[in-house]
Amino acid sequence: MKIQSPRLLLRWLRPDDLDDFLAYRSDPIVMRYQSMSPMRREEAASFIKGQMDNEWGRVGGYQQIGIERRSDGKLIGDCALKIQAAEPRIAEVGYTVNRDFQGQGFATEAVRALIGELFTSIEVHKIIALVDVRNPASFRVLEKLGFTREGHLRKSYYDEVDGDWFDEYWYGLLREEW
Repeated sequence: MKIQSPRLLLRWLRPDDLDDFLAYRSDPIVMRYQSMSPMRREEAASFIKGQMDNEWGRVGGYQQIGIERRSDGKLIGDCALKIQAAEPRIAEVGYTVNRDFQGQGFATEAVRALIGELFTSIEVHKIIALVDVRNPASFRVLEKLGFTREGHLRKSYYDEVDGDWFDEYWYGLLREEW
């Protein structure tokens, strides 16, 4: 699986991504609003290994898709993709970008390329995303891409760092809105 955009290549993670992957997945600031804690090297290596058998369009379970900068081949982040098992015409997306590359439009470009592929090659009907309400940079990415905030889920996410429950926004984008 390879999806190209002007500056990026979306592709499956590989073992030689470990150092770049660990650079952002071990950063507590980057992982602040994720449902995962910062990773140690062994966890990151195991995570990447577990992603090696991905298949484009697979239903159920999260798949991580690497975001590679085309200019130098550096892995700068990843997108999460989950095609719903109960309704495979609905896909959930997420994204994580290395702090050094945030604020440069890479998340928006990566998610734009991913959702374009989902709407064309898999013929997904709707794409959804959940975002911690304390993470405005993330929900701005979705809003730039035309996602609509469809709901406010109260205390639906337990944050291990803060030891408390927090709200999430539910976003959706229909194929006909793309």
